[in-house]
Amino acid sequence: MRDTNRLQEMDVFLAVVDEGSFSAAALARRMTPSAVSKMMSRLELRLGVTLMRRTTRSITITDEGTAFARSARGILAALDQAEREVGCGPVAGIVRIATSAAYANHILAPILPALLRQYPDLEIELLIGDGLIDMGGQPVDLGVRAGPLPDSTMRAQSLGVSEVITVRAAGGPHDPIGFAYARRDPIWREAASRLRATDGNTLAALALHGNGTARVGRFLVREELATGRLQLVPDAPVAREEFHVVYLGKAAALPARVSTVVAHLVRKGRVDR
Repeated sequence: MRDTNRLQEMDVFLAVVDEGSFSAAALARRMTPSAVSKMMSRLELRLGVTLMRRTTRSITITDEGTAFARSARGILAALDQAEREVGCGPVAGIVRIATSAAYANHILAPILPALLRQYPDLEIELLIGDGLIDMGGQPVDLGVRAGPLPDSTMRAQSLGVSEVITVRAAGGPHDPIGFAYARRDPIWREAASRLRATDGNTLAALALHGNGTARVGRFLVREELATGRLQLVPDAPVAREEFHVVYLGKAAALPARVSTVVAHLVRKGRVDR
């Protein structure tokens, strides 16, 4: 086990190089000149080289000292980058989000540009699909899930509750073909549905083109209902489905890049606005 604080030695040595004297480096690092001098002597003894030549008036960095300074700057810069990536610095890096096409198109698409403008070093990668992803075995930071959450080690924050409604094109047939989500949850079952899909956008598009009725989340068709392009089917049952953003680990320990995206989704990405 090493007792020597090698990172501190590098930091103080670089302060001597940058400030040009022990006294100035001591002031910059809140140390005494004597402590700086002793630390530099121990560093040179441990390395077995002369890093600097001292006179009563000046300090000259040797070739070995110049090479060590260059390496030390790289090491400390890499340490700073590592700390930033795990949340001790600016919001930067890639956040991978597993989500459905419906949520991505109707909720994420309008709210992500503002987030990316606010954090220019942040990158978002969307993994689109309705299937469940093993977040422990895949390079995924966040997932957006609809419906009941299974018992697991995942943490979750609510994104609201979506109404599941039945719609059809305005003026469409009253005895149309039914379209439904191919999911086990009975709230998605459409009476006599002859076509099933795993994508809510596809179901909404089928209904919009006058082909029949579809069970969809209200947030998918909010605009079409407002403009009258789609209408609610009278007396059709209305169900409710919870949405969550899920992740592994405690919120307090998430990297800054991930916790920032979670906070943005909870604040702006609700399905019941």
